[in-house]
Amino acid sequence: MSKSAFLGKEKLKETCNYLSFYIPEKIDFGLILGSFLNRCIDFLPLQSKITLNISDIPHMSVPAVHGHGKFIVYGKLENKNILIFSGRLHLYEGYDIKEVVYPVNLLSNLSTDNLIITNSAGGINPGFTEDDIMIIKDHINLMFDNPFFGNKYSRQHDYFVDMSCPYDKKLSGIAKEAGEGIGFKLKTGVYAGVKGPVLETNAEIDMLGKLGADAVGMSTVPEVIMANFLKIKVLGLSHIRNIKRSNQPEFENKNKEKKFSHSDGFKKEIFIGKRFAKLIEIILKKA
Repeated sequence: MSKSAFLGKEKLKETCNYLSFYIPEKIDFGLILGSFLNRCIDFLPLQSKITLNISDIPHMSVPAVHGHGKFIVYGKLENKNILIFSGRLHLYEGYDIKEVVYPVNLLSNLSTDNLIITNSAGGINPGFTEDDIMIIKDHINLMFDNPFFGNKYSRQHDYFVDMSCPYDKKLSGIAKEAGEGIGFKLKTGVYAGVKGPVLETNAEIDMLGKLGADAVGMSTVPEVIMANFLKIKVLGLSHIRNIKRSNQPEFENKNKEKKFSHSDGFKKEIFIGKRFAKLIEIILKKA
């Protein structure tokens, strides 16, 4: 079985055939946007911009979770071809992991070399504050799943993927320099990926901290594994949307009944969208 067959050759071919009417065959950078981050598209100075509804694209499922867009965007920035996924699918929605990583497989078929993966995450590190941006230096896969589990082994595709350095050091360095250049003090840390959708208990958060996690979220890990398999260089960026409650001043002020609401993310989507757009623009210029 060939690698292309292993990844769903016929489906990818039909998707690419549809996209070929609108976008070039070679994409330089892919960008997957996490919860309430799709507004950054509005602030990126893209040229030759084309927006396509995911519902019209063969073999692609439309993100349904609030805060995730339902379209993809092509454009040029600094003479680089960029393809942006305004939302993503999650394992907790009941999707097969192969559906979750389908955009990464698609990017590989478009000869993409680089991928920026973003997410919204909960901050565990006591040095983090709300709305920090964290460069992901490594991750802990607590989803206990990966895109290759259950597939028959073939020498034509080695799915014993080396994950000792899943995030590209050069791209991470560029991101750090970009942040410093525009006055953003980016954090660096380890991302713990869990299946969700329920948030963690305080005891679970304490456990994750002891395991070495700086932030926790419900995405990213499957896509990063697939990207490493396909030799696509990855930059991971987390928006620290909320922090450990015991680290918040109001927690000690007897306001312990304040609850996190996913839907509240829309209140900051323009603010954080502008921040991510500015950062990503500089990264793309420097890369």
